[in-house]
Amino acid sequence: MNSLTLMPLLNIPDINPGDNLVEIIAKSINKNDTKINDGDIFVIAQKIISKSENRYISLNSIKPSNKAISISSKINKSPEFIELVLMESDSVLSTDNDVLIVEHKLGFININAGIDMSNIKDSKNQVLLLPQDPMKSANILKNELSILLQKDIKIIISDSMTRPHRYGITGFAIGSSGINCLIDKKGTLDMFGNDLLTTEIATGDELASAASIIMGQGDARKPIILIKGYTESNDNAQGANKLGIRKKDDLYRY
Repeated sequence: MNSLTLMPLLNIPDINPGDNLVEIIAKSINKNDTKINDGDIFVIAQKIISKSENRYISLNSIKPSNKAISISSKINKSPEFIELVLMESDSVLSTDNDVLIVEHKLGFININAGIDMSNIKDSKNQVLLLPQDPMKSANILKNELSILLQKDIKIIISDSMTRPHRYGITGFAIGSSGINCLIDKKGTLDMFGNDLLTTEIATGDELASAASIIMGQGDARKPIILIKGYTESNDNAQGANKLGIRKKDDLYRY
């Protein structure tokens, strides 16, 4: 593998609850005469998955707990918003510096449990949660698109996040189907014949991050990126749900 080609699917409309993403993707492919091959990867922004699955929540419908009210006295977020974060999380790791860092129920660490208030029509009274089961969503999309396109395609559902000790956000994979997102190179050799003892490659995150450059973070309106040319063994494939590190292996939580 010497090169990759990344291209956005064009003319993707605003997504509403109940919209059929498979039909929308197929329509874009046909309209723009995009050629699809076996092994092509569709990187899809979680936001349009969440919108199609109606993961909207009205803040007016949330009754904050005493814990949410207590945390709201420390950070600049409403008790209702904080209660939603708590509902989507397994634990709160930090409220320092006016930032709420949690361990999400899906197994990764992020800010505000990934709850979004940007690029939705009514950001004052409602918010958008992450997909409830992004692995299931990815499997459904892969199976239905593969049948419709008559090609063996792969799916990555992506989001953006901060990283320990680094400024800025980058794309990462929260769901996948048909692709190995964590490649274990332990036991293989480096260029000088030395054994690799600890190397694991977060391929799902790397591909999601590359796609994120084209997706943009504002009004780019390119929520689906097609990646061509990627080849890698899928033996012992691990999905995006395996990228969240276990506490006993976490070097950054101290």
